[in-house]
Amino acid sequence: MGLFAAAAVSVVGGAAIMLGGGPLVAGLFGISQTGIIAGSTAAAAQAYVGNVAAGSVLAQLTSMAMLAPIP
Repeated sequence: MGLFAAAAVSVVGGAAIMLGGGPLVAGLFGISQTGIIAGSTAAAAQAYVGNVAAGSVLAQLTSMAMLAPIP
């Protein structure tokens, strides 16, 4: 699961960042304003990757989700 989750976050998340849909996709992967939700696709990707590098797709999606104004 981890490899596929990391690939999905990287490919789909990267495309969403380029097209301006980063916060929406971050929510779909399980990243909220408080961080990555346990048991989500993003959590599986982070567990597979280990230390998340600054500037990576996962780090950018997390940043976008934490800064996005959600009502």
